[in-house]
Amino acid sequence: MLIDKDKSSLLIIDVQEKLFSVMPKPHTFINNIVKLQKAAKILKIKNYCSEQYPNGLGKTIDKINENFFELTKKFEKVEFSVQLSKISDLTSQYIVCGIEAHVCVLQTAMNLAKNNNVYVVQDAISSRYEKDYLTALSRLDKHPNIHIVSCEMVLFEWLRTSAHPKFKTISQLIK
Repeated sequence: MLIDKDKSSLLIIDVQEKLFSVMPKPHTFINNIVKLQKAAKILKIKNYCSEQYPNGLGKTIDKINENFFELTKKFEKVEFSVQLSKISDLTSQYIVCGIEAHVCVLQTAMNLAKNNNVYVVQDAISSRYEKDYLTALSRLDKHPNIHIVSCEMVLFEWLRTSAHPKFKTISQLIK
């Protein structure tokens, strides 16, 4: 099933100061999250951002905060999974990115996948340790409603065609 921009929302999970600082090669996955944010803004796609216990882990990093727009809803949480009541809307497809892959991303994706299609963006998630990242992807990939995708897949599925009026603008994000 392809991602439909009119049926999807972007969910950014816990990209916070103390978590971000211990991720390997953090700029790679952060740059992809920013591409998704910018495309969501251009295409007017609703997005959500969670913060896991910000008093202890810090706030969302500046590079993510800078790209919020009017369709962004930000909220705090203490549970590892994002509570579905915080993101309930008419969306049936969730594009999931953030950290850590094997904890908050995995638990959120599993919960969302009970009633929705979930697209976990493998190059926009991270864990401190590669084995945890790989184990999370392997486990997520086994769920019938969870799809492992890349950032570029999301962008081009949102567009569907090079004739889309925003194609040139979105394609400039990919560099």
